[in-house]
Amino acid sequence: MNTSNYLSPLRRTCIAALITLPWLSVHAAGYPEKPVTVVVPFAAGGPTDVLTRVIVERMARELGQPMIVENSPGAGGTVGNARVARAKPDGYILLAGNVGTLAASNSFYRKLSYDMGKDFVAIASIGDAPQIVSARADFPPVGLDALHDYVKPKEGQVTFGAAGVGSGSYLGGELLNNALDLKVQAINYRGAGQALTDVIAGHVDYMVDSSTTSVGYIKSGKVKGVAVLRPARIKALPDVPAAGESTRYKNLNYDIWNMLVMPSGAPAAVVDRLNQAARVAMRDPDVLARLASSGIETPSEEHQTSAGATRLLQTEIGRWRPLIQSLNVKLD
Repeated sequence: MNTSNYLSPLRRTCIAALITLPWLSVHAAGYPEKPVTVVVPFAAGGPTDVLTRVIVERMARELGQPMIVENSPGAGGTVGNARVARAKPDGYILLAGNVGTLAASNSFYRKLSYDMGKDFVAIASIGDAPQIVSARADFPPVGLDALHDYVKPKEGQVTFGAAGVGSGSYLGGELLNNALDLKVQAINYRGAGQALTDVIAGHVDYMVDSSTTSVGYIKSGKVKGVAVLRPARIKALPDVPAAGESTRYKNLNYDIWNMLVMPSGAPAAVVDRLNQAARVAMRDPDVLARLASSGIETPSEEHQTSAGATRLLQTEIGRWRPLIQSLNVKLD
């Protein structure tokens, strides 16, 4: 009898166990072995797109493989989200998103082909962006009190720009409407960059935009900084008043967190490798300097971990539901 191919049940069990260890997984060993695609569900030039490109450029050097950013805009980010949700969970296609596309969109749409809470795992939160009310250059008010007093008598004639229903800029505009008791119509675009272009051109009056993109335009005078939605002014824009300086709306604070996620079911070793690369990027002095000039803050240590970012995502999905339900906006 030829016993060379014979393995006892015990040996077969041990070998099977070894093969399934993360560090021996065929999916994790040597990862990554080819370029990694990062889907941004907005048109190029918006705040999440800009931030993502800065982070993944440094991650690529750490991983030793290119990271290719692909813009996949449409339907408030759900087009890009759905694309990644259907992808193989092998670490070669990731999704970059923010509070709007990853959390709030779950409450806006009646039917989604994915469940954000179940079909994705967070890699890391990669940047918290202060939000700024950025207006056409000749928009008169400065500060939230003045914004209310100017807009209220003519709210039907004023518009705000946004990167689609469910986006962070849309949520910011509706937060303003809710807090300042206004009824200002949203004009939706395929990306925040396009919305900001029309603010610059004067086709829409203002938008709530990330410091990532607004700071440079405010400093150049192409748009006007009306207010920073924070308790205090930010270093990047020392002349723009903060919400905390308002007499009536000092508690209107709004940052947008940004996050990298991937399809659920990815090997733990791959998630860990990507998380490690993201954390290296967030500690790189050159990256920090580039982001600081736009007012971007590094996420908390907890939110930089995969587990902490996943908890943040789950919490934020629930947090935004009541406000969105009050808007009575449902999309197919």
